[in-house]
Amino acid sequence: MASLSLLSLLILSYLSLSASLSPPPDYLLNAVDTLANSGYTAMSLTLQLIANSLPLPSATTTTALTIFSPPNSAFSANGQPSLAHLLLHFSPLSLSSSSLLSLPFSSSIPTLSPSKHLFVTSSSSHDFSINGVKISQSPLFDDGWVVVYAIDDFFDLNFTLANYTKTDHKTDFQCLKLERVSRFQDASGVLKSRGYSIIASFLDLQIMGFLDQGDFTENNLTKWTLFSPADQDLVRFSGDFLVYSSLLMRHLVPCKVSWSDLDEMVNGTVVSNNVQGFSLEITKDEDNETLMVNGVVITAPDLYESESLVIHGIQRAISEPDNGDEEFEFMEDLSEHEFEVPTSAYHGEL
Repeated sequence: MASLSLLSLLILSYLSLSASLSPPPDYLLNAVDTLANSGYTAMSLTLQLIANSLPLPSATTTTALTIFSPPNSAFSANGQPSLAHLLLHFSPLSLSSSSLLSLPFSSSIPTLSPSKHLFVTSSSSHDFSINGVKISQSPLFDDGWVVVYAIDDFFDLNFTLANYTKTDHKTDFQCLKLERVSRFQDASGVLKSRGYSIIASFLDLQIMGFLDQGDFTENNLTKWTLFSPADQDLVRFSGDFLVYSSLLMRHLVPCKVSWSDLDEMVNGTVVSNNVQGFSLEITKDEDNETLMVNGVVITAPDLYESESLVIHGIQRAISEPDNGDEEFEFMEDLSEHEFEVPTSAYHGEL
């Protein structure tokens, strides 16, 4: 009865305000419908009421977003929470199931609530929890940009992780010897379906030449990491064929570095991509919440992952080296603080 009364109140609130409220952005409408159809009516109505109040980069452009939805019973037991409390259930990252479940214990997740973030409080993906609240392993909704997970209750706005320390920071990461690799059609298909078709074209046309001399089993493929800007940023390079090779090279690393690997790194860890005078530095913001590569925010971690390739979506293209060199040469010596990469010679054509 209490749950019914709360839903009735939410419905009345929505009906009374709907005439003066702007409708939710188009990219949230499917999430709103899915929540309602999945039995999360209270969160569906709440999302419609606050959609235009969410502090997102753009109110009209599709934006990376992960939503954690409490059940109707949680709204009934706790009443309608404040806006600041609701914003704790929204993260400005598109966290796929594989990306979220790969996060180790005590990992922090940024939220839209001012100065607040979430903590992973489980050590296993089989019983995954955040801030002590159990999370569904499969999302209710995932269109590649907006992801919705069911949770058992509201997150505590004042939650703290007692004795929070990380003892497993990584200062280096071993990359394997460079081998010639191909067959990234699956990755290309995922990228094209999620707004990264330009980088997908690079995979289709340029990496196809890297073939192993022996068999093509998964164990014989080189591991790769690709930091992929979205199409809307890369269109400015359209037709500038001379920069295509360097554009791809500075986003590509010949070893696999997952989202959990990045999250565990010491702030300022350098990942060498085997290009002379250029490397990728992994940093975090002042609140230790947002991960960046050469100052560019990683917005869609683990956008695609297979045994030999992981792709992270990033906010914009990584800038060229300060020396402005267009023709990259490969490094022969590496600092002991850098990720070790091979010295095999491939000369700018992937």
